[in-house]
Amino acid sequence: MTIALCLEYPIALRGGVSVLVETLLEEFSRRGHAVVLVSGDPPGSLAGSEIGGLVQKHFSWDAGKTARQPARQLAHQLAAAGVELAHFHLGGNFGWGNRFPFCSPIFFLDRLGVPCVSTVHLVVGIFDGYCGPQKPSWFKALLLPLAWGGKMHQLAHTRREVAVSRHDFQKLRRWYRPLQNRFTQIYHSRLRGGAEEFQKAKREPVILNVGHLAWRKGQLVLAEAFAQIAGRHPDWTLQLAGQDLDGETGAKILQLAKMRGLEQRIKLLGERTDAADLMRRAAIYVQPSFWEALGLALQEAMYHGCACIGSRAGGIPELIADDEVGLLVEPGNVAQLAAALEKLINDARLRENFGRAAARSIRERGMTVETMIQRHLNLYEAVRRKS
Repeated sequence: MTIALCLEYPIALRGGVSVLVETLLEEFSRRGHAVVLVSGDPPGSLAGSEIGGLVQKHFSWDAGKTARQPARQLAHQLAAAGVELAHFHLGGNFGWGNRFPFCSPIFFLDRLGVPCVSTVHLVVGIFDGYCGPQKPSWFKALLLPLAWGGKMHQLAHTRREVAVSRHDFQKLRRWYRPLQNRFTQIYHSRLRGGAEEFQKAKREPVILNVGHLAWRKGQLVLAEAFAQIAGRHPDWTLQLAGQDLDGETGAKILQLAKMRGLEQRIKLLGERTDAADLMRRAAIYVQPSFWEALGLALQEAMYHGCACIGSRAGGIPELIADDEVGLLVEPGNVAQLAAALEKLINDARLRENFGRAAARSIRERGMTVETMIQRHLNLYEAVRRKS
């Protein structure tokens, strides 16, 4: 099968959407499927790279092209490349021109007889994503009917739209009730089945977070919580691994560390390629997001046996059963997070029990690459049979 994987961002960005698309690309290629890639990477930039070697053809896409003509042109390019099914990946509820009717490539591909599926990688609120977040509420309410109509138009020409958590799945079905049967849910994962079982090991007194530094990821809240308890636990450090995405969060964390005399104990590690090793060594992993579809890094930290704390946001409670496989706190609540950190720091046995239970829960629920890929291929085949 010739599959088009389409994302609006550069695959080189290494964010949650891009790494999932990269995983799909690698696994589909390994299974003998031809893959056409649409991404925000500049033309020719993937040549000579490992990803470029797996791609039959690459089309560069400018995410600012919310217009009928570019959407039509891309659809004809994909059809001419022999694409048998196109899978569009949306960073949020709105993307690929679906804020307006007749501006999404999905509409034109459907008219050309190429079936499409889509994945929404983050669902926050129905008012988010179709105009600037700084716009007043009255302006968002005024534009909502147009955006809702555009999304419904996209769904009418999409065979299935995938949500990556039950939380997001339920929201989408409620918002777009007339087409609620278009939605399905598939947990995403980069974990390989058959990898190591949980092993009791001496872990370092490290509190870890992995992911792009950004306000919505909550790392500043985590730094503030750590600062509250750091004086009582001088052996512990906070490590934050990831690129500073918004250009502000990292600076605010460093400023906080300087003000509290914690420059040597709050460490910004930058972009890392050894996240799994960091997770195997860290005693505690924290996902303090204000919103999160599921949390790939949290899923991986649980699999590697970290004692985990997460916020009650998005799909995080689907991963962490509170006080069974980890601890949950309210998003943005510094005092709650500080108390949860101290509870785990003071109880090594609890950390071990949580780590063991977390690793087991991920394996038992089949949150692996193999399961994810098979569910995608099953979906593709079902869609093609009905075309």
